[in-house]
Amino acid sequence: MLHFFKKKRDFKLLLGCFSCFMLLWSSPTLASPAIWRQMLQQPALPAQHTSAQIISMKTGETLLSQNESTALMPASNMKVITSAAALSLLKPEYRFKTHLFTDGYQQNKTLKGNLYIKGYGDPTLSDERLMELIQELRFQGIENIEGDLIVDDSFFDQEHTGRGWKDTYGAAAYSARISALSLNLNVVEVRVRPTQAGQPAAIVLKPDNTFFDIENQTRTSSGRTKLKILRQVVDGRNRIVISGNVDIRGRTEIEKLNLDKPALYVGNVSQVMLRREGIALSGKLRKGLTPNGSRILAVTYSPVLSEVVAQLNKDSVNLIGENLLKFMGANFEGAPGTAAKGEKVIKERFLTAQVGLPRDNPIVIADGSGLSPLNRLNTNTLTRVLAHMFEQFDVSVDFMSSLAISGVDGTLKKRMQTPEMKRRVRAKTGFINGASGLSGYVYTKDNDVLVFSFLMNHFRDYGAAVNTQDRICTQMAGWSH
Repeated sequence: MLHFFKKKRDFKLLLGCFSCFMLLWSSPTLASPAIWRQMLQQPALPAQHTSAQIISMKTGETLLSQNESTALMPASNMKVITSAAALSLLKPEYRFKTHLFTDGYQQNKTLKGNLYIKGYGDPTLSDERLMELIQELRFQGIENIEGDLIVDDSFFDQEHTGRGWKDTYGAAAYSARISALSLNLNVVEVRVRPTQAGQPAAIVLKPDNTFFDIENQTRTSSGRTKLKILRQVVDGRNRIVISGNVDIRGRTEIEKLNLDKPALYVGNVSQVMLRREGIALSGKLRKGLTPNGSRILAVTYSPVLSEVVAQLNKDSVNLIGENLLKFMGANFEGAPGTAAKGEKVIKERFLTAQVGLPRDNPIVIADGSGLSPLNRLNTNTLTRVLAHMFEQFDVSVDFMSSLAISGVDGTLKKRMQTPEMKRRVRAKTGFINGASGLSGYVYTKDNDVLVFSFLMNHFRDYGAAVNTQDRICTQMAGWSH
């Protein structure tokens, strides 16, 4: 083995350095900012595109700063900004609403007029809650509607994708279309189960609807299940094409796809529910505006905002971030809500007025979720927001509770699972092509809370980026002043 080295002492020196490096790398008792900085210096993480900042909440001391003012792609770390602003400006108890209106009147068991479903940006409307709205009509004795079913999504603009979203996102659930009137996070569940040998598989959509044209090109056989499920838009209609083989002994396969024209989808599902409740609709389904002076027939409310934000941050649900951004724009700047209005609200009413960041802070909020590669944040902004939220009595518990917990839940469930690190980190993860981030809080061995943010762009190895984040967090947990 020694022939790889010029001299025997070179090998001994290398072995000693390696042993020292492993000791520093693995021992939390030797944790120090110098070691954290050293961990960031590796070939897989380009120095100019790697940013980090760590602050002690006990002393206010900045323990580590590297490129803290460099604007980088934050990926889903953008949700830190969106959720913090929403909780601060709307408050944790806020609830979103969805209304049924009519411009007519009820005569006996007939509603003489149109039925309107108007959304106000609720990202959590489910088919169960939509059914409760429809059932309220039945409870009021309505069995016939002499008019149209009109869906109203005018509280937001008609841009259903975020600025900079890529065509390659396709029908993926994570790029669900944005709408003031949404249902089930604007995805449909496609269930494919085996039938008899040689026959097409059975395909069921959840919830039940006639919004999609289904092209079934599958076969049931004894071979391994291998499916291809596509969502297309053909002549203005959503089409799902399923092809491939389904194992006759296999389980039901489930795929979630986003959908085009979400407001009309809500209307279509509502039509199915009306029929199920025995309510006849004489008119047609269409989009439109709810006239002023229309009468409220029923309303459904979302869970409180603190629960909505927990789903946003723990599970990184993009649609919630997008709806929050546009809702803040509509609520504070007037309908229709837009991403640009939402960006203005967050920058002026939250980052500047509450956090105290300068007006010329060089960040870009292209969307509310971080899915857009046009977003730009820096770790100084993220740590300032995290420190601010930690100190706000009225929202701090709600905000911190919304973050994923290391080794326990959300996007950190499978990270930092060792007994020493389990439950020691609350943070928001982030990943899109070319960007990885982790921002949040670490609880140290001497009862300090360290606020941290890591943003890494244009890395050569995603695994190296994530492992570096986790290892520094482990070292931070062992930090002592």
